[in-house]
Amino acid sequence: MMATLPPRKNPTPTKILRQHLTPLQILLQMGFPKHRAEKALAATGHRGIQLASDWLLAHVNDTTLDLDCPREYVVYLCPTGPLQEQIQNFWEESLQKCGWNGAHNLVPHITLCSFFKSGDENCEALVAALKDVVHSIMPSLPTNLTLDKYISPNYMGLFLNDQQADILKKLAVTYVKEVAHMFEAGCYDKLEVMAACLPWCTGTTLAQEYCTTGEAATKALHLTLAYQFPPSHFSCLESLVDLVEPRAPSVWEVRLYSRDTRIIGNEVHKVLYSHVPRDPDELELLIGDFVYVKGDSLASSPDGWIEGTSWLTGSTGFLPINYIERTAESDSWTLHRAIPVIGSTGREGLETASFPRRPPISLSLLNLLENSEGSRRSTEVLSESSSIDRLHSRQASLEVAHSPPLPQQEALDVLYAKVKKPKKEGPLYKFPIEGPRKIIIARHGERVDFTFGDWIRFCFDEIGNYQRRDLNMPETLPHRKGAPHSFYKDCPLTNIGLLQATLVGQAMKANETEVHHVFCSPSLRCVQTCSNILKGIGVAEAMPINIEPGLFEWLAWYHDGMPVWMTLDELTDAGFNINHNYDPLIRKEELKDTHESCEQYYGRNTYVTQSIINTTQSQGGTVLLVGHAATLDTCTRQLVGGTPRSAHEMTTIIKKIPYCSFAFATQESKGSWCLKEPPFPPATHSANMRYDWRILVP
Repeated sequence: MMATLPPRKNPTPTKILRQHLTPLQILLQMGFPKHRAEKALAATGHRGIQLASDWLLAHVNDTTLDLDCPREYVVYLCPTGPLQEQIQNFWEESLQKCGWNGAHNLVPHITLCSFFKSGDENCEALVAALKDVVHSIMPSLPTNLTLDKYISPNYMGLFLNDQQADILKKLAVTYVKEVAHMFEAGCYDKLEVMAACLPWCTGTTLAQEYCTTGEAATKALHLTLAYQFPPSHFSCLESLVDLVEPRAPSVWEVRLYSRDTRIIGNEVHKVLYSHVPRDPDELELLIGDFVYVKGDSLASSPDGWIEGTSWLTGSTGFLPINYIERTAESDSWTLHRAIPVIGSTGREGLETASFPRRPPISLSLLNLLENSEGSRRSTEVLSESSSIDRLHSRQASLEVAHSPPLPQQEALDVLYAKVKKPKKEGPLYKFPIEGPRKIIIARHGERVDFTFGDWIRFCFDEIGNYQRRDLNMPETLPHRKGAPHSFYKDCPLTNIGLLQATLVGQAMKANETEVHHVFCSPSLRCVQTCSNILKGIGVAEAMPINIEPGLFEWLAWYHDGMPVWMTLDELTDAGFNINHNYDPLIRKEELKDTHESCEQYYGRNTYVTQSIINTTQSQGGTVLLVGHAATLDTCTRQLVGGTPRSAHEMTTIIKKIPYCSFAFATQESKGSWCLKEPPFPPATHSANMRYDWRILVP
C-alpha cells in the first residue's frame, strides 16, 4: 500500500510567488542589469524570458547596449487578407519592373500615429493603453473601410473617406493623450505631442524634437502604393495599380511597432549568405539576419565592401555587398500588438486574435540563435556528437580516410581520366561547324560553404580526415595540396549542386543544344559544374575542359588573399577530363590585384570572352563558359553593346542569378551579338531547412 503524504505545517509561499514573477524580475534574478533587461524585453516585444535572455547574449558585443537610446514606436492600421495580398503582389511586380520606390520600405498601412520615442520601461504600458483605447472605440468603428484610388505623377495610393477617417483619428488622438506622459522626458505639452505624432497635424519645433515624423503630414488618411519614383515609371506603375481592387475583403488590424533608432537614415538589407570574419573589422553574417547600411555607401564602395550593423547582434563591421539584398525597413521592426478592429468577428477578437499569424519579431530571434551562432552553430547542429567523434578520430582514421570502394565502371572512368586518354576514338565533331555562333554562360551549382557555413570546422578531424555530416554534403572530397584549409576559399559543390548541373546538361541534350568548346573558371565548384553539364549532355569523356583563370570572379572580393586552386594534375586525378595543352589567356599568377575595380573586372571578362570567340572562329560552333554569378553579365554586357555596370548595379543584379543560371547569346548576320531566351528552361526549387529529429521528442 502506497504511503500517504503527511500534511504540511506551514504552506510554502515561495512557490506561489515564483509563479507570479514578472519577466523583468526573473531577468534581474538571473543577474542582468535592469536597464539591459528592459531593453531586451522591449526589443523582443515581451515574448518571454528565453527570447530576451538570448537577445542579451547575442548583443554582448553591442557597443550601444548600455546607452540610453529609447526605441521609436508607431501605430499603424494594416490590412490582412485579399487586399493585403493584392498590395503585396503589386509591390513585387513594381519592384521587378520599375525598381525600388519609397513604398517598398514599409508594410502596407495607414498611419494613425507617427513615430515617437519612449523609454524601454514603458513598453508594456504602451501596449496596454492601446488595447484599452481600441476597446473603448470599437463600438463606433465601421464594419469595413471604403478606399478610393488616387493617382498623380509622383504619388499613388488609396484614400479613406472623411467620415470613416474621423473615427480613426479619434482613436489615434485618444491613444496619444493616454500615453503622452510616457514620451521621452521633456515633452510635456500634450498639444505639441499630438501635433507631431498625428500625421494630419503640423508639428512644432519642441514636439518634433521628441516625436519624429516618418512621412509628410497630410489631412487625409491614406495607404501609399507608390511614391518617390521617376516620371518614366509612371505609366508602368499606373497599369499595375489598376489591378489593385480597393474594395477587396480585408480584416484591418491596429498594430503597435517599434524600431531600433540606428535604422534612421540607413537602409535595411537582409543577409543572403553567411560570412565568417577573416579580419577583425569584418562583420559576421548569418542567413536570416538584417544589416543596417548607408545607402550612398553601396554605390560608392571601391572594393565591394561596406560598413553595416547587424540587427541580430548589434555589432558593426565591414561586409561584402553581394551577400546582402535590400528589403523593407519594417521587416526589422518589432511588432508588440496587433488587434483586429474592422472586418473581424467582433470585440472578442481582442483576446482571441491579438497576435498576428506571423511572429511578432520579424524573424524568430530564438530560432536564429538556437540554430546558428555565426554560421558555426548552424553546422554544429549537424553533429551533436562531433566532440565524441573527434576523441575517436585517431582510432577510426583508417576507416574515415579511405573513400568507399568505387563500382567497377566508375573505377574504370577514373582510370581513363588519370591516363588523360578519352575512351572514344575519333573527333566528336567535324569542324568547321555551320550556322550562327552561340555562347552559353553558366553559373556554378549550389556550393557547400553557402549552404552549411563554416563546414570545414565540423567536417574534418584533427588529422584532416573528412567526415560527411549531411546527405547533401559530398560523400568524398578530391585530394589536394593544403587540404582541408585549401577548401576554405575553393569549396566543392553540394550533391544538390551536382544534380543542378546535370539537369542543365540533360536539358541541353534534350533540346539538341550542342557544345563545341568548353572553358571554365579554375574554382573547384565551377569545374564540378562544368563536368556534370558535359555528363548530362553525354560528352564528358570526349570533351576536355579548358581551365581559364580569366573567368574567375571579381578580385576585390578577395582582399585578404586569393584562393589556392587545384592544379591540373590534381583535377585530373580527381576524375575530371582536363585539357593540359590549353594555354590560358590570363594566367593564375596575373590575378593578384585585389584592388581590381568593377570596370576592370568587366574588362577582364570581356577580353577573355572576345578572345575565345576569335580563337575558335575558324572552327565555329557553340562556346560554353562556366563561371560565377556575375560571369553571366560581365562576359556578355560589352559583347552586346552595353557599358560596364557600377559595383552597386552589378551586386544588385547578381542577387537575381541563382545557382546554375545561364545566359544565351547569339551572333547576328552583321557580326554583332545579342542576348536571347535560352532554348531550355531554368531549374527552380525551394529552400529546404535542416531537419532536427528532436522536435518529435515529447
